[in-house]
Formats: sequence, structure tokens, C-alpha cells
Amino acid sequence: MNTQSIILLAAVVVVAAFVLYRYLRSDNKCSCCDGCNKDCCSSRILLLLLLPMSATALAQGVDATTGATELYPGLRSEKQILAYSNDSTRDVYRIPAIAKNKKGELVAIYDYRVCGTDIGFGEVDQVMRISKNNGRKWSEETKIADGMGGNENIFGVGFGDPALCLDRESGRGVLITVSGKCIYAYGNATNRPFIARQITTDGGHTWSEPVDITSQFWGTEHSLFQSTKTDDGMGVFAWAGFFGSGKILQSRVTKVGDCYRLYAALLLRGTGLKGAYVVFSDDMGMTWQLLGGDATVQAAPDSDEPKVEELPSGQIVLSGRKWYGRTFNVWTFAEGSTTEGSWDTPVNSHDVPTGIKVGANSCNGEILIVRGRLTQNGKRCHVALQSLPKADTRADVSIYYKVLEEGKKYTSAEFAEGWKLGLQVTKKRSAYSTMCLQKDGRIAFFYEEEPYIFNMVYVPLTLSQATNGAVK
Repeated sequence: MNTQSIILLAAVVVVAAFVLYRYLRSDNKCSCCDGCNKDCCSSRILLLLLLPMSATALAQGVDATTGATELYPGLRSEKQILAYSNDSTRDVYRIPAIAKNKKGELVAIYDYRVCGTDIGFGEVDQVMRISKNNGRKWSEETKIADGMGGNENIFGVGFGDPALCLDRESGRGVLITVSGKCIYAYGNATNRPFIARQITTDGGHTWSEPVDITSQFWGTEHSLFQSTKTDDGMGVFAWAGFFGSGKILQSRVTKVGDCYRLYAALLLRGTGLKGAYVVFSDDMGMTWQLLGGDATVQAAPDSDEPKVEELPSGQIVLSGRKWYGRTFNVWTFAEGSTTEGSWDTPVNSHDVPTGIKVGANSCNGEILIVRGRLTQNGKRCHVALQSLPKADTRADVSIYYKVLEEGKKYTSAEFAEGWKLGLQVTKKRSAYSTMCLQKDGRIAFFYEEEPYIFNMVYVPLTLSQATNGAVK
């Protein structure tokens, strides 16, 4: 807490204590009683006025302790806690997702963990808040998916780990969550989690009821990740899987009919399946196909929760969660094709001399590619941003950046090289993060931060802030 906040808080506490003392010494009468006691009434009024002041001072004190204030001037003034977890024994809020709709409004969605912990243990709901003015003010929290709880592993017990996309040209959008009462790590042939889909037609203000689309991915002979049609006769059989939370990517270059293509990354485990895979949709998330079409090809077998981005060349880059860094792999389309192509070999960023290296925190983050100008010479460029904690534990959420060569087609090893540490957003205990571009050109950064596990925190960043002045 900074000196100014300490002085303000101390002053408010002293005055509030004095007013409370006068109130307690009175007969506790007010204007609704016989024989009004003026000391009582004035004390009550002053006390009511001071309570919000005290709350404000406390809030300022909490904000002032963030690494953001110390690490970049002015960051604290725009930081907002969208959801406050106020019980240290429960994981009340977690897992951020944020997207911008056609109107430029920001839609923030996250878990409300009624059961107190992760999806698969019981009731988890999806809640959201919306900003119509580039994050300056937010709507009240609204529940958009209501888990019913219960002890059986059935669809609807809970809805967690939101993956979100809002169409840039219409009011359409899709939200994918994991459902049921089955822990990912414990899924087996007869007890598996479910995948839920919700759609919007008004830019995320209202959402349909969750629909079970699990059979598109596993459970039937026609599912993407359930097959026995391979040469060795083994095939693939998904025991469990879920979409990487945060951003579902909308392509900048591939459009089929009236829809720009969506790409999403899944984490899967099962017979013949391990690690991260990429699927795509040409109908705004209604149906999904496997990129490459062959489920036996493991794009990133050693990675955990994955994210996906589109390089300026049109290549697709997979960024998977991992201890000590990220796993990167790059998909290159065959000439003239939007479906055929091949994966390169996955590369661990911490094995590359100039790659991203962090502590042993294995945490989800976000990858985002944006346009900017090099501060040094004013040249236009694309820059890749990767967020994740950099500490040995889940703390110190930061943004790494890499300036991309214009027109270059990257190998996985080339993409894993040349990263630099940009802004350290916080010095606090912190974990998952995601981001998108706002209408005003800034980056909407949405992440988890202490106290407790966790507050859902939003802060807008310029590209210059995110890259420590290297790109603007």
C-alpha cells in the first residue's frame, strides 16, 4: 500500500471511530423514535457517509499494492476488479475470457464456482459483465449458464472454462464450456466430461441455453476423436478433453460463406490421443472439424491447456501451456488450400536460447498478434504477445513479445526464438490471463490476481506499455 493510501485510510478510520463512539453514547434514537436525539441522528448520517469512504480507501489500498502500479505509471488508475473473491477457503471466481463485439463493446465471461473449486467437482456457473465504453464502466454481473449441481456425471451439473468468440461483422458469437461432473484427469472410457455450446445473436448481451455437442468430439463412431479406422487397428478414443479457455480465434484471412473461420485448441487424453489439437468451424461454432483431419497426428503431445493464433502469413500457431515456458507448433497450409497442410515439429520455448523461459508454474496464458509501429524507426510491423506468469509459482503475470518479420513463413523453431520480456503486469500471486483488442486500439487485459483465488481483474494497456516502449 502506498503512503497516500495509508494516510487516507488512517484518517477515515479515526473519524469513523469518533462518530461511532458518539453514536454508541447516545440513546440510539433517531427521527423514527419519540424524542429525537440529535447526536444520534447526526452520528448515523455521518457514519453512513463514511462507510463508502472507508470502502473506497480500502479499495484504493488494495489497488495500490498491485505490481501494476509500481511497474508502470498510471496503470492502477484504470485497473478494475470485475469479480472479487472474498473467502480464502473457496475458489469463487476463476478462468477469464474476454472479446469485443461488432459495436466495440467488451464482453467479459468467467467461472462462478458455487461448488468452491474446479469444474467437474460440482456446480459451476458462467457469469458475465459488459462494457460499452472501452472498459471505463461495466454492467452488473449477469448469470448466463446455471449449473444444476448434483452427484451424477450428467450434462448440466456445471459449466466451466469459457472459450469465447464474438463475430466482427455481426451480432453472432459462440461460447464453449466443459460440463458434467468428471475431472479431466480422471476421465475414462465410461466416464467422460461433456462439451457445451451457447450462442448469441446480439453481440453477447444474451445467450442461448447450453446445448450438449459432445458427440461432435467423442462418444460415437462419427466423432472427431473416436475412430478405429487406422492401419494398426488401434484408432483413437478420447477419455476426456476440453477447449482451451479464453479466446477462440477468428481468422483474418479465411472466410467461408458469410463467416470468417474460427479456430480453437483442445486438450485431449485417451487411446492414441495426447496433448493439444486444433479444430476449426466455418459456421460460427455450430459444427467443428479437425485441422488436418487425422486424429492420430499429435500436434503438441507434451503440452497442456492450449491456445491458437493466426500468423500474418496465414499459418496457424499453437501455443500450449507447459512447465518453464510454452510449447509452440506451426501449421502450414498447402498451396491454395484452406484445409490441407501439415504440422511442423513442436518446440519447447525454454529449450531455445532466446525463447520464453519462466519458472515451474505451468499456467494458462494468451497469445495475441497485433499491428504496430517500431518505436525506433516508425516502421509498420506485426508483434506477437504471449502472457503468462514468470515466477517460480503462479505469480508475476507478465507479457512477452516478439516482433515478426513481414511476409515470413515460420517454422516452429523460428517462432520460438527472439522473445523479449515486456510488461510485468503484477508482482502479486496471479495465474490465468487473456486479452483482446479494444475499439480504442488498446489491449483489454483480463487476468486472475490475489487476494484469495482469485479476483478477476481488467486493465487496458497500450501496445507501448505491453512491449516496454519497443512497439507503439
